[in-house]
Amino acid sequence: MRDLGIYFGTFAPCHVGHFEQVIRAKRENRHAFVIVSGYEGDRGQEHEMTLDNRVKAMRQLLTPDDNVTILKLDETDIPRYPHGWRSWLDRLSDIISQEEATLPFKVDSLTFYAGEQEYLEPLKSFFEAERPNSAIHITMVDRKILGISGTSIREEPILNWDYVTRPFRKFFVQNVLILGAPGTGKTSLVQDLARRYSTSHSTEYAKSYLMEQRLHKDELDVKDFHSIGIGQFENNKQRIHSTGTRKVFFADTDVMYTKVNMKIRADGEEFNRLKSVFDYYIHLQHWSLILLLPPEDPHDATKHRIHSMLWDEINKNELSSITHVLDGDSYRDRYQKAHSLVDGLLQDGKDN
Repeated sequence: MRDLGIYFGTFAPCHVGHFEQVIRAKRENRHAFVIVSGYEGDRGQEHEMTLDNRVKAMRQLLTPDDNVTILKLDETDIPRYPHGWRSWLDRLSDIISQEEATLPFKVDSLTFYAGEQEYLEPLKSFFEAERPNSAIHITMVDRKILGISGTSIREEPILNWDYVTRPFRKFFVQNVLILGAPGTGKTSLVQDLARRYSTSHSTEYAKSYLMEQRLHKDELDVKDFHSIGIGQFENNKQRIHSTGTRKVFFADTDVMYTKVNMKIRADGEEFNRLKSVFDYYIHLQHWSLILLLPPEDPHDATKHRIHSMLWDEINKNELSSITHVLDGDSYRDRYQKAHSLVDGLLQDGKDN
């Protein structure tokens, strides 16, 4: 067994092929460094897989594992490959040297696991010069054995879902928001769609908040709305990241809905104090599809007002292009329309 295995990559995302190489590196060496590299605006950015987010996800995947250490290599200030190759190697060497000092043994041999042929000679030449007293080994990873590529996953994440390691799946979940005035059937639709697609869903946080606080909805003040808005955001976020979420997630309301309800019940000054807070959390939400349930009773002025205000929020946040009103004469009609829209969102990635 050799001393230290080094496996580096962008991991955007980390798929099962990458994971197999991590296993190999830690089994062939006393310890393995998995180095996540990248820069601001790199290939992971489109799916919010920033470098920091990828490092966090890798640590979630591999912790606790005493034989593996996850490290970050930020290339933002280095010229893009191949022009910054020497600077990149210098930084890699510094990171390895700093971290190996924490290991409980002396490192006399390094084994690099590389997936590109053009990396082999530069790696070996550089580290043999940098570490003349260490044995330097280069192992070429057969990318055909990996069976999948990060590019394929980014292009068709739903179709390639099972290749993505669990902590990275959250970056590809299709988030569907269900909105509507009270009594329009939001909760039933969310639950039925989640059952249909064998995935998770969130609940309306305001309902549990009222029960826990022993409050009636007419007694809510601005502090309550603040708690409900953030609570709904966290409720949705936790469910999106849960192990039960598979490809698509259904949210029973969001921060926009809480903002609309606060605007109706709070006075102008109180509303304005919290408006910027709610807008901040609304900006952090990411929806692939919004399904808006209209009021069934044409004479219910309150429900129609809420419906109109929800549309105003949707337009204000430039979400109208992904929003569909679920018209229909019956619940079944609305469910079937929702079902069809979600199928279109998942396209060839449907598996049930």
